[in-house]
Amino acid sequence: MKLIFELSKEHNTLPRAEILSSLRAEETFCSIIASNEDVLVVDIKHNKDIIQKLAQRLAFSFFIDELLFFCPASLDDIVQNAKQHPLTTDGSIAIRCNNRSSAIPSQTLIDHLGEVYTKDRVVNLKYPDIELRAVLTQTIVYVGVKKAAIDTSHFQQRRGHLRPFLAPVTLHPKIARALVNLSIVKKQGILLDPFCGTGGILLEAALIGIPVIGSDIEKKMINGCRKNLEFYHLKNYRLYCVDIGDIVRYVPSVDAIVTDFPYARATTTKGEQLTQLYKRAFETISNILMKHGRAVVGLSNDAIRAIGGRYLSVVETYPVKSHKSLTRYFVVYKQI
Repeated sequence: MKLIFELSKEHNTLPRAEILSSLRAEETFCSIIASNEDVLVVDIKHNKDIIQKLAQRLAFSFFIDELLFFCPASLDDIVQNAKQHPLTTDGSIAIRCNNRSSAIPSQTLIDHLGEVYTKDRVVNLKYPDIELRAVLTQTIVYVGVKKAAIDTSHFQQRRGHLRPFLAPVTLHPKIARALVNLSIVKKQGILLDPFCGTGGILLEAALIGIPVIGSDIEKKMINGCRKNLEFYHLKNYRLYCVDIGDIVRYVPSVDAIVTDFPYARATTTKGEQLTQLYKRAFETISNILMKHGRAVVGLSNDAIRAIGGRYLSVVETYPVKSHKSLTRYFVVYKQI
């Protein structure tokens, strides 16, 4: 089964990495057919449930389509390939175009695809049985049948200011969900956030059915985190008010760790220098992370990545702009 993922262009590499990590979390092997800033096309073993599972997990994709064909972005090539790749199911049809180029006007492309695919079919633009989607880039067009639309509006509805408890430093829910996915945590695994704050990362993991554990040195944060989790009717969690160095007393091992390290004046370190706190945090993470497990850590400075590298293996780094002048570095580490 060949799938097209229509990617959000909010980040250059994060959408692709999120998909590949989610496939691994769902224990689905894939081979990559095509990859660029607009689409990721993969070949996977047929699995009737995997598309909906991915649609529930992903934050930086818009649609998942089953590939019919891809070819150069010329009308002659498109029509020729369309004739060679007929639809195999009956029913009404609508044709949509995700146009990310200036090569061909969207309606022109739709009209040419329609000459092939609407013969002997009813066109129903509102409630079609089949939605044919074309992703047009500057040089290539990808054509497939829509299998899932990924509704990302719910992430906006969980922004920090809409939760019962708010702190000044809060990750956007889309970023938090992507970090959870980068950890490759499985549904039966346990995810820990040792600097859980208001619980944004725990919230995104728990919403996709992952058991979570959170800890924080501040009691008010633990109380606020509990309020946020309960607000969304989540129950499969444990929270501890404890220093990062003592979490091992309560949590001897976990499958994945996802956290955003304290970095600003708004966070509390009880007077400890940040560099020393980071060293202790990475040491603790390396002690409780299971073999081959992943830790995804948000850092304020790319130079801090090397501290984690003393304890864990660096897999990848994803810089994400938080504000005009602030970039967060989300680093994926692996237990050796």
